[in-house]
Amino acid sequence: MECRGGDGEGKEYASPQEFWDEVAAARSSGAGPQWYDQAVRYWDTQEASDDGVLGGFGELSDPDIVDSRKFLAKALGVRAKPGEVSDDPLVAADCGAGIGRVTQALLLHTYQEVDLVEPSAHLLERARTAFEGRAGKDGIPPGHCVVNYFQQGLEAFHPEPQRYDALWLQWAVLYLTDEDAIAFFQRCAKALKPGGFVFVKENVCPDGFVVDRSDCSITRNHKYYLELFSKGGLTLAHSATQSGFPRGLFKVRMYALTVKQT
Repeated sequence: MECRGGDGEGKEYASPQEFWDEVAAARSSGAGPQWYDQAVRYWDTQEASDDGVLGGFGELSDPDIVDSRKFLAKALGVRAKPGEVSDDPLVAADCGAGIGRVTQALLLHTYQEVDLVEPSAHLLERARTAFEGRAGKDGIPPGHCVVNYFQQGLEAFHPEPQRYDALWLQWAVLYLTDEDAIAFFQRCAKALKPGGFVFVKENVCPDGFVVDRSDCSITRNHKYYLELFSKGGLTLAHSATQSGFPRGLFKVRMYALTVKQT
């Protein structure tokens, strides 16, 4: 990917590779905050609530879920209705799950089993507490439940091959290096059942890339993401832009991805 970027503090980069080389050099030397450790430390200090995980914009949770529900239904090609529990249940993974906001409001209404993946211990514990004994509540169909809680970053998570009908990554890929994002997409491709989807929902910038050093994240442009998906063995099936968010924030784009046919 050839594009310019910056960190919002005046430092500019001629290419993503120049930036990632800087991150790698800091990791090798032990100088300064390490990319993933700093991100986890940031989230460990945030409140375990909708407001906390949405950066002070808890009121955006409802419009976020509304558009995600529409997007999920369109990608699946049918109206997203609760499925009946069967011997071969629909299974999803909420990757970068935080407190389980998306799982509770969206995924458990379609998928019988959901696994949560989250590196921040206190956010994941809040999710575990919230889901204990809540089967059949909040409109969640009986028998739909969270099965596994993985306290891991996506760079270290290896999903079980052919376990999942869907892997949902929302505001999570922005914390991965390009190399780790590609490797994770490759693992996702192997983790999908036939006909499964990887869903990615992320901030996008108009061009280039923007680094946020406060939480060690990188906002990429649309073409940048498409290149990462392709290198990760995924192909775009459907895409849409989130509506109803206030001006001044990055645009948010949703991607439905399937395994690239060779």
